[in-house]
This record gives sequence, C-alpha cells and structure tokens, in this order.
Amino acid sequence: MFHEVKIFDKKGNVKKVLSSKKLSKNYWNSFFNNPFSEAMDKKKGRPRKPQKNVDCDDENLDSTS
Repeated sequence: MFHEVKIFDKKGNVKKVLSSKKLSKNYWNSFFNNPFSEAMDKKKGRPRKPQKNVDCDDENLDSTS
C-alpha cells in the first residue's frame, strides 16, 4: 500500500502530487520489468538436483526402528 506523495518546491509550495494508485502502478511495472528478473528466467548456473519425495507424515513414522 502506498500513500499519496506531495513534492514541494524551495518556497514550500506543492509542485507535484503523486497518487497512491500511480505509485502502485509504477512500482509493479518496474517490478515485472526488472533486468534481474530476466536473468532468473534464463536459468543460468548450476542445475538443481532433483529432490527425493519423502513421506514425513506422523502416521508413517515408526519409533521402533
């Protein structure tokens, strides 16, 4: 959630007002157009090892082992 922002000049007069809706829109546009997020899509680097699917439910645990 963003609050309305007022930009003042040197004399203390309101120069510009940025609405919360505009701030939110600019934030999310920059978030999805971030160059670092593109690097994540390319999936460079070491491949991940597949994880073993282990059943860890309490019902399947045996304390006698």
